[in-house]
Order: sequence, then structure tokens, then C-alpha cells
Amino acid sequence: MIGIIGMDALYVVNPSLLTLVLSLHLHFYLLVGAAMDSCYDEGGIPSHCMPKFENIAFNRTVEASNVCGSTPEDYCMQTGSTRSCHYCDASDPELSHNASLLTDFHRNEEPTWWQSQSMFYGIQYPKSVNLTLHLGKAFEITYIRLKFYTSRPESFAIYKRTEEGGPWLPYQYYSASCKKTYGKDAKGFIRPGEEEKTALCTDEFSDISPLTGGNVAFSTLEGRPSAYNFDQSLFLQEWVTATDLLISLDRLNTFGDEFFKDAKVLRSYFYAISDFSVGGRCKCNGHASECVEGERGDLVCACQHHTVGADCQKCHPFYQDRPWARATGDSANECLKCNCNGRSDQCIFDMEQYRSTGSGGRCVDCRDNTDGPHCEHCKANHYRVATEDPCLPCNCNINGSVSLQCNAEGRCVCRPGVTGAKCNMCQDGFHSLGPSGCRPCECHHSGSVGECSPLDGQCFCKRNVEGHRCGRCKPGFFNLQLQNPAGCQPCFCFGHSLACSSSNHYTPVNITSDFIEGIVSDSQPLMRDQRGLEYELTFNIQLVLSLPDKFLGHQIYSYGQPLHITFTSETNDLLPNSLTVILEGSGMTLSADLFPKPILHPDPNSLHSPFPPSSSDTSQLARVTLASASISSRPLSLPAAWVEQCSCPLGFSGQFCEGCAPGFTRQEPGGGPLSACVPCKCHQHGICDPETGMCECSHFTTGMTCEHCLPGYYGNALIGTPGDCQPCPCPDRSSCVQIAETGQVVCTNCPAGQTGMRCQTCEDGYYGDPMGQSGTVRPCVRCNCNGNVDFNAVGICDHFTGRCLKCMGHTEGDHCQRCQRGFYGNALEQTSGQKCKPCSCSSAGTSGHVNECHPQTGSCHCLSHVTGRDCSYCEVGFFNLQPGYGCERCKCSPIGSTSQACHPFTGECVCRPGVEGTLCDSCRLGFFGFSSRGCRACNCDPMGSVSMQCHGNGTCQCRQGFVGYKCDKCEVNYFHNRANHQCEECPVCYSLVKKQVGWSGPHLIFMSKLLGFRLAGERSKRERSYW
Repeated sequence: MIGIIGMDALYVVNPSLLTLVLSLHLHFYLLVGAAMDSCYDEGGIPSHCMPKFENIAFNRTVEASNVCGSTPEDYCMQTGSTRSCHYCDASDPELSHNASLLTDFHRNEEPTWWQSQSMFYGIQYPKSVNLTLHLGKAFEITYIRLKFYTSRPESFAIYKRTEEGGPWLPYQYYSASCKKTYGKDAKGFIRPGEEEKTALCTDEFSDISPLTGGNVAFSTLEGRPSAYNFDQSLFLQEWVTATDLLISLDRLNTFGDEFFKDAKVLRSYFYAISDFSVGGRCKCNGHASECVEGERGDLVCACQHHTVGADCQKCHPFYQDRPWARATGDSANECLKCNCNGRSDQCIFDMEQYRSTGSGGRCVDCRDNTDGPHCEHCKANHYRVATEDPCLPCNCNINGSVSLQCNAEGRCVCRPGVTGAKCNMCQDGFHSLGPSGCRPCECHHSGSVGECSPLDGQCFCKRNVEGHRCGRCKPGFFNLQLQNPAGCQPCFCFGHSLACSSSNHYTPVNITSDFIEGIVSDSQPLMRDQRGLEYELTFNIQLVLSLPDKFLGHQIYSYGQPLHITFTSETNDLLPNSLTVILEGSGMTLSADLFPKPILHPDPNSLHSPFPPSSSDTSQLARVTLASASISSRPLSLPAAWVEQCSCPLGFSGQFCEGCAPGFTRQEPGGGPLSACVPCKCHQHGICDPETGMCECSHFTTGMTCEHCLPGYYGNALIGTPGDCQPCPCPDRSSCVQIAETGQVVCTNCPAGQTGMRCQTCEDGYYGDPMGQSGTVRPCVRCNCNGNVDFNAVGICDHFTGRCLKCMGHTEGDHCQRCQRGFYGNALEQTSGQKCKPCSCSSAGTSGHVNECHPQTGSCHCLSHVTGRDCSYCEVGFFNLQPGYGCERCKCSPIGSTSQACHPFTGECVCRPGVEGTLCDSCRLGFFGFSSRGCRACNCDPMGSVSMQCHGNGTCQCRQGFVGYKCDKCEVNYFHNRANHQCEECPVCYSLVKKQVGWSGPHLIFMSKLLGFRLAGERSKRERSYW
């Protein structure tokens, strides 16, 4: 409960609180009024500000670990010499004293209070009662005041917490036994220079008096030497900060009378507090004048001075130019904005920068490719023309540039052989821009065209040339020459190989000659000489030239070389315009159209042309030249590189692969050097004709290609060795084969019943020793297994002894002549479907093994009083077959059963009529008179009997109103009601008559007996008189 906490009221209520008030003024000596209206002065200059001072406990919920009335209870108030007792009930608002009454508003004349359970319920040291106040955020605490409704505790402590979930720290101890309870001196104090965040203990407020209304006030700065310099004391700023408060009530004050355990005494000691107030301010570190509700519903400071956080404990992200500091009376210590030249919206505080320059805001994520603490210059490898322009990347090529930094115009400094504004391309004649710049092109001049590729240095090769430098001929080509437009000439090799090279054993020679002139008329047919060339001139004049012998024959050394035909004429008009050359030889004809190429003769008065003139009278043939080569035995400085040396494939030989190698022949007989060579197919058993390929076989082989062995021989003639075919090692020189995988020789025509690679054993189903390997020769005969084997199976009997190995149908023996153990029957019977049947002896009734029975009959060995072939049931008069014991004798009653035989499993007997029970030893319900004839039916009347079961004498137990042996008659004074078949009592008058009869009956009987006695006496007297 919270009382009026004005300063004047505190003086009036308790003058001893003067020390508290002084400490409050000491704490906030720098403040002007209860709260600052603004964190800026009239000129807009930032100034120190703080939220209003208030009772921060007002209307806040306090958590109490113990409250009276959870179970309604009595309690008594100490009023000196007397006690007044009352009632606490948490469920009744009028009688409840819960923790909400600690911080509510009340008046002194109408107090409300929180109250714990009494000592009667065990509330006393070391058991503590805790009151916890959660403030929701950090507050700067000035004082804590508790007003007790009962006497103040002998010992209690105040704790605080500075962050949610943090440890509880001691704030102040109050105890009459400081040393014993808390280990503190009662009169302790803090000297200048000592740790000021130390909780002290005092015994000043621990007396049992007053019995009610006692105050305890704790000032957070009282006795702290640095309180006069609070703004500069980080320790005291932390000391007064709390997010949660805890009051630990540890020991009750008593008069010592609780020792006697009197209930009223124990109920008079308990904790009760009427007012729990806390003076303080919302902690905002001088940067806010009020606290407001945050986005998540919690209490936060309304931060100014560009600060943020629940306590304004840090600078705004873009106000980091100096370190955050708490506002003081001398300086607001507002956060300063970072200077990023408008090129960043983020910065961080850099202490080293602040120490060296006085500006600690280091900008991050600078825009426009700028860099520096204030985004004041371009990033490395960037440039800009003017300060206000954004920085652009240099984009200097890392390989082509001397440095990645460009000049103010964006141009890069290039390495040798590199060009371009960004040094990103090679100069002409250079290639492969890399870490060392560009490399010079290294193309082979004879095989390349133009410069190399500037990207990778790849040279542009002529048609028949390849390689990075165009320095080698493609496969199938050779003789790289500068004057050859294709670079290399194709391999000839008679078409048999694409691998060739220039031979260095030949020297160049020219075959040169003049021709005999002749003119043929227009009507004369075209003449061809087997040795010559034919020229058809454009003026319908045919000139036939006969070649000398030196131009004929084998001209392989002129392959790929020019044929020059030169004419001379005085004027150009007399030279031929074109001609067709036809070459014939080796059954083929080739033709080519030729055009003139004028040549300036050393004699200026005559002209030379490679063609004949239009008139034979004014032009003449000067020379015909064919380039060729001849072999030389001396080293050559200029060899005839057009002469090839072929690398021939298998089957070919010669410098030009013009011949077949040994063991090969022409694919086309008589096809000449252009025909392919193929291997001889004689499998090394003879030779073949190099032209026809026909084989002459030997080594006992035969066939077109010697591919088979002769009859009576075995082997693989295709292997190609002299011993491929060997005589067959079989009886009577029979045929055989050789298994290719293993090389074993197997006879293929063995006598009946014999098998094996040499017919040396008997086949399946036979036995004997046909080769006499174990002694005497015994022919193979069929095994005798009495039909108890599968003749389609493999290995049904021993090949030497005839002993059967795979008996079927549960038979055994050398000839499968008997049943196996555990089976019975006739193994020799040929007509039975199942010759041997399983014994299948009952495991319960067999005395021996379940698989042991008579081999012919199958009878098992039974236990006592057990019968059946398989010993599976009891003899007549026995039951309950048990393994190992046999059958138990039936125990049927000889009187109640019709026979001594019983059920073979349950032992139940066959009973006589009206008898029941497993042993037939009792009458059934509704029967009586157990005898050798059975039991007789009770026949009790169902309407008049209590039960259908009668007594041993056959009489039934009757219902009310029924009588008779079978309860089938109505009692006297009862009548039979035909509607419900019941005996109902007669009206009252009949009851009276019956009652009277019942009373008179004994008297009448007595009188009747008395009269009988008298008559008897008189008769006796008369008889005596007579005698």
C-alpha cells in the first residue's frame, strides 16, 4: 500500500527520515524541478534533461512468495499486553491481504496492507518470504521506503537486479544480528577510495517496537563518498540503477514467547507491510525528459540528442562522430552526426581515428565508389574528373597494365606489346595477354598466313598445315614449303598410308628435252602415242609430240612437281591461247587445261611462251622440262624434299608402300601396287601365293585355309603351330575333340554305358571298371537301386561299386532296400506309391524316440495304458494322456455312471438319468435320491416352490400360502387364485377363525388325550376285575 509521499508528510510521519531527504537532495543537486520540459534550451542548444521524479512502485504489481488466506486462517495483532484476533481469507475481498495492497493508494485512517501467513504455518528463519517488484526497464533509484503494519522484522534485506535475468545483487541489510545472519558488521561504513558498490548492514530499524506503523527508508547514495560527484562516478551511476527489486524478509521479531508453541502466540507473529514505495526516475542518462510505451508495449525513453536505446545508452547509427557519453550539468554530450560528404548513410565509431583526428565517425558503404573515413576520395583503382562527380572504375586490365590505377582521364599504363585505353588487347604481332603482358607471335612463315590470333597466339595455318605455330603438316601431308599455297603436299604412298615424310636421300634433277614437230589435218583423227602427250591447239591445229624414253616409265620421283612446256615466238599474237594436256598410262587417263604464262626472255627481240604458236611457221618449241630426283649416297645440303618416305602399315613394304610384306598377298589378284595387301590365311600351316592367296597345308591340317585337323586328329588348327593337330587318345581310334577353354581332349564316341574324357568311367546309372584302372576289367552295367532313385539325376550310384548314393522315398542301404530310421514300410515293393511312411509317433504317448517304430508295421513303443499305432490315445477306461507318464485311470462313480469308460481327454464319465458331475457323483439340479438307478425328479410345483430343487426326502420348499410335498396345494385359510395361479390369503374373518382354531386346537388335543387316559384306566380296571 502506498501512502502520501510528499516530502513534508515524510517529515511529519517520521523525523528520522531527515537523512533520507538530505541524500535525495544530494543525489539530484544538479536538477532543476521535478523534470525538465525539454532537452534543448531556448536557443536550441542541447542541454541535460531527465524524466520526472516519481514513486515508480505506484500501482505496479508486486510478486509475493507467501500470502495469508490461501487457506482461510486466524491471526492475532500484537497490541502490547493484549491481542486482538481476526480472520484472513484470500477468496473474500474484504478479508484478503494480497500483494496488490502494497502499492495501491490509501489514506492513513483507512490502512490496507499485505500480510503473510503466521509463524503457526512455519514462517520464520531460515524460511524467507520474498517480495519482488519488476520495473520493466532500468530506473535510477533514490530511495526505497517500507511501512510495516506489524513490528519491523528482526532481519530483512533489499536486493536489486540491473538487467532482466541477471543475478540479484545485495542493496542493503537490516538486522539486529548482522554478523550472525548476513556476515556483516552492524556499524559498517565506506571510506573514500573503497568500493562504493557495497551493501551495508544496520541494526537501527530492527527493534520490535513500534508494534505497528514502523518505517524503514533506504537511501541509495547515503554514505557514499562520491555522491557529491555523481555525474563523474560510473560506479554510483551503476549503483543506483535497477530493473527489479526484491525484499527478502528473513526473520520475525518476537518476544520469545513462541517457544511454548501456543497457537494464539504463533498466530500473532507474521509479516505485514502497508506501504512499499520507491522514489526514482526512469533512467535515460540525461538524454530524455520522459519515458513512453515502446513498440512492444514496454517502457522506453523518448530519446533526444540523437541517442537510441531503451535507456538512451548509445548513439544513433549515423551519429557516431564522438563516443557516447551520459549528459551532465556541464555538457549535454549529444551525439554528433558523421561527415560522409553525402555519399553514405552509415558510419561506425573508430576510437583510434577519434584520438588522432578528433572525429571518430568512420563512414561505411560509401557510394559512388568513394572511400576514406568521410568518403572523401576515390577507391583504389577508380578515378573522377571533378570532386562532385562519382568515381568511375579504372578497369585497367590486370595483366596488360603496369598498375591498376589509371590517371585522371581513366587511361592505364600498358606493358610492352599491349595497347588500348585499358591495356586490354595485344598489339599487332603479339598475343596471349597474360601476367607478363603480350608475347610475340612465333608463327612458322612457311605454314602460316598473316599474323597470329591476339587472344591465344594461335597461328592461321595453310590448308594442309597444323600446330600452334603452323610448323607441321597435317596427318597425310608432308614437305612444308613457303611457295606452296596449301603449305604441304598430300602423301601418295599408293593410297596405302597417310603417314609420310620427306626423304633426305634424294637430290633434285630435271628431265629436259625437245620434241619432234608434226602437223595433222583437220579431217585426220586424233593421234595418240603410247609414250607421248597430246596437245590440242586452239586454231584447230593438232600437234603430236613423242616423248623420249627418259620421260617414260616409273616417274614416282616427279610426284607433285611441275611439267614446263616452253614455246618461243617473235610476237604475242603468235602464241597459243590455251591447250589441253592428256596423260595416259597404267590403264588410266588424266587430262588438264593449261593457260599461258608469258616469260620475258633475256633476248628482248624474242618472246617465250609455254604453249605452241598458232602457226608452225612463226613459232617453235623451245623446251620441255620435268622436275625429278635421283638417289644420292652423300649428305645433301638441298635435298629433293618432295620425294616421300612412307611409314607403311602392316602388310606393306617399300619406300612408297608399293609392295606386299612377306605373309601377305594382294586383295585383288594382279591388282598392282594400288591394290591392298592382306595377310595370307594359311594359319601357319603352309605358304600362300602372293597373287592368288592359295594355301599348301601341312601338319595334319586341311581346308582352304588349313583351318581343320584331319580325321582322327584333334587340336586347334587355327593356332598356327606345327603341333596344332595330335592323334586322338580314344578306344578303337574313335573320334575326339579338344575343349578350347581348358585344352582337354574328350572322346566323342564312347561305348554304351561308358563316359569320361577317355571313356574311362561308367556314366551315371552304371558301375564297373571298363579300363581296369583298379584291377580286373569290369564292363559297365546298370545300377540296382530297387526303383528308389531318380534316373534323371546325376551321381545316383558309385561308378565303381554300384552302391546307391541318392536313395529317394526315405529309403537307404547300398541298394535302397530298406526304410530309413523314423520310417516304416516295404522299400522293395514296386507297386506302392509311398513305400516308406514316417513313424509320426505321438510325442505324448511314446516311451522312446518319436522316430523309432517297427520298420514294417510302424508300431511305436507306447507308455502305460496308451494304445494306437502311433501311441496317440488312451486305452478304454483311461484318460488324460501326459508325456512321460501315460494315461490316468478313469474315476467314474460306480453308482452314478453307466460305464467305467470316460472321455479320453477330459475324463468326463457317462452318467445315469438325473446324475451329473465329471465323475457322475451327484444329482442334477431338480433331482434327488442318488442310487444305482440314477436320481428321481423333484417335480416341485413351479408356482408354489421357492426352488425347483427339493430336499433329500423329495419334499419341496414352499412359498407362503402353499403346502404339500410338491407345494401344489394352498394352506389353510388360503385360496387358489386362478388368474395368477397363486395361493392368496382369505379375508380377515377367516384369519380370526384360524387364529381361534390355532388357540383352541392344543386344548382340544389335551382334552382328547386326557379323556383317552381315563377310558384306558377304566378298561384296565374292568380287565383286572375279570381276571
